[in-house]
Amino acid sequence: MTQANGWHRGISRRGFLKGAAGVAGLAGIGAMATTGEWLAPAQADEGAASERTAFTYHNEHCLCNCMLKCTVRDGRLSIIEPRPNDENRFHNVCLKGISEIQHIYGDARLQSPLRRVGERGSGEFEAITWDEAFQTIADEFKKCQDAYGKDSLWIQYSTEAQQRFTPLLASLLGAQAGGMNGYDMGQGNGQGQAFGWDGMFAKNTLWEWPQAKTVLLVNCNMLETGMMWSRAFFDAQKAGTKFVCFDPRFSATASKSDEWVNLKPGTDPAMFLAFAKHIVDNGLYSAEHLCAHTSFPFLIDAETGEVLGEMRDSVDATTGEPVQVKAPFVWDESSERAMPYDTDGVQAALEGTFEVDGRTCVTEFTRLKEDLAEYTLDWAEGVTGVPAGTIARIAEEYAEGPSVICNGVGGIDKVGNNDVAGHAYALCASLTDNYGKRGTGCGIYAYHVTPYNAMMGAWPLPENAGAAPSPMGFYDMVQKSDNVHAAMFFGDIPTQKAANWTKTREWLESLDFVCVADIYQSSVCDYVDLLLPVCSKFECQDEVGGVKNANGYILQNQKVLDPLFESKSDFYIEKGIAEAMGIADAYPENGEEFARALLTSEDPQMAGITLEKLFEEDGAVKLVGTEDPLGPEVGYELATPSGRQEPYYENLIEWGQAFPKWEEPNEIYASNPLREKYPLAFTQSRSRFRVHSTYSGAAWIQQLFEPHIELNPVDASSRGLADGDQVEAFNDRGSFTTKLRLNEAIQPGSAYMAESTYASLLDGTMMQSVSNDQLNERGYALPYGPMIPFNDTLIEIKKAGE
Repeated sequence: MTQANGWHRGISRRGFLKGAAGVAGLAGIGAMATTGEWLAPAQADEGAASERTAFTYHNEHCLCNCMLKCTVRDGRLSIIEPRPNDENRFHNVCLKGISEIQHIYGDARLQSPLRRVGERGSGEFEAITWDEAFQTIADEFKKCQDAYGKDSLWIQYSTEAQQRFTPLLASLLGAQAGGMNGYDMGQGNGQGQAFGWDGMFAKNTLWEWPQAKTVLLVNCNMLETGMMWSRAFFDAQKAGTKFVCFDPRFSATASKSDEWVNLKPGTDPAMFLAFAKHIVDNGLYSAEHLCAHTSFPFLIDAETGEVLGEMRDSVDATTGEPVQVKAPFVWDESSERAMPYDTDGVQAALEGTFEVDGRTCVTEFTRLKEDLAEYTLDWAEGVTGVPAGTIARIAEEYAEGPSVICNGVGGIDKVGNNDVAGHAYALCASLTDNYGKRGTGCGIYAYHVTPYNAMMGAWPLPENAGAAPSPMGFYDMVQKSDNVHAAMFFGDIPTQKAANWTKTREWLESLDFVCVADIYQSSVCDYVDLLLPVCSKFECQDEVGGVKNANGYILQNQKVLDPLFESKSDFYIEKGIAEAMGIADAYPENGEEFARALLTSEDPQMAGITLEKLFEEDGAVKLVGTEDPLGPEVGYELATPSGRQEPYYENLIEWGQAFPKWEEPNEIYASNPLREKYPLAFTQSRSRFRVHSTYSGAAWIQQLFEPHIELNPVDASSRGLADGDQVEAFNDRGSFTTKLRLNEAIQPGSAYMAESTYASLLDGTMMQSVSNDQLNERGYALPYGPMIPFNDTLIEIKKAGE
């Protein structure tokens, strides 16, 4: 490839930054200098116009990591296009990426450090220097930790801010760094244990979909929220794969699927429990598979549900410490006695009741039949609104296989019974042999497009450095007593990852000091003490602003522009705070030194990948030995205690969820008396126009997709509302105002809005004022903690001002 980037060549800024010089001394965020002139037509200047090309990767929060080619003309970012790539599947850019040539110059940009001069929430700030900002932060951090301990400081990171290099500050200060946040992991809570996952993503990729007969898209609007991978959807569809989309809303993905299943919000568990019963009742499973690869033949105490077995010495794979693990018993039909499941020659009974050492035992499969008894097709129709015949037919198509269950982040993932849904998906996959083989699978696919993941290097920290353990997740911090007295957020975390804005604001106001580093004037900005302007992913102080492993490549964030206004990258913000606190020696000298450390790895997939090679190859080098886009089969040897598929969760016996059991949503269930007052089920999800609140400040995006709430025309008519009305959405928790749009794709009895936007676009109100923050206690026993039920929310809507 050509070396067109000019690694050591400076970027001409000329008169481009003159308009930013007047920021100092302004009071109030709203008084910041306008950036409109930055989009004015380029003017003739002395000398010939300059042009250069640089390469980077795009938004990490949509997890597409598109490789971009950026053209800079006369100091201005002028063109964004896909980086030339031999692999068509990674030749990507969407309207969000293209719009960055306007967005990074938008009026929402924070331009200089700002210090609050009025009350929190007043929006009254004054511009200060970086030296003042760094010293203020250092003083406040030290005061907090001296008074309350190291863990009294909370530093949390979000990819809304740049975060191109690994954050170091929390580890160096011994501060808390976040822990679990109650976001996006609900279905993973239910699925992962069955297959030994370490995350929410499927273990194979969507490039296998052409080998599947059926793909069930469960609350997964991938053609919008993972739109870069839509070619995998259409390629599979062209190859004959049938796509069935389950969603209460007629989404973009539903419109392109072969079939849309219009179920009621929050009823996915009921649908898949009926699937499981229909599969079991009609023998749509392989007994040979169940006995060989699953825990269904394992014996459990008929009264307590405890799995029977013998204890064996082992070693914890994570800690290396000696532990004991249980080897479950099965009933050996040849010897007619209980034996360890892995005994040579054992012939395990799939069903039956047996006596073992005076205890009455049954197989897991026998218990499953008992547990599924009530989940008939007619029952599921009453709960979901989907005809019984449709449920039976799709269950049969899925069971025939090979089949995939592809779920997403949003929808049921943010409903109180989300883990039951994930558990039910895993149960169906295990029953039907639809996990492990080519063309099968279960999990989140739309953001997981390669089986390859290299182990990158790290910047060496001083001995004993490390973030303090977080005794509670962010979801609890805003509601319960804790030791946090000061907080710094990289990104708009409080208004995106916490529900019930009233409680969140009360928590912010209780802190001694709050600082936010962000690119844009996000909703939380008015409620903090100090604001720091972070530069965008296109701006670097150094020639390299980050490297990462994504999509089977090592990607490089090259400098496209110098930092605009007075902004700094998150790395240099952390480094500036460290200097003020006297610990700067622990930091890399610059981005180049940091990048070289990250590229120093013993992983053979990274052999020969250097910073120089990344510049030579235009910012993307494919991992070694990753030519096969599919990778190996997932197979049947899993990281579960038994090495088998384990859809029976012994640790959830006390919750009645050893096998998934129907549980109503927290608030939007049909018989909730609260529906008389607040009859609309309110759903939020991602949109192709934004990633959470990001791009709310892009004027081009606003022209296409200004913030609004959507109602079915039937619901609007009954309330005397018309398309375009300014309306108020409200419940007992709070309210927000926005524009109303009518949309027949919205199920009657529901309301929909793209998640997260700036309060400045909602008449100063917060859309999370209404969202449900009640946590499911069972979540504390699950791998990723309880999930915030944003979509388990009831509201009413009226015309604003009435």
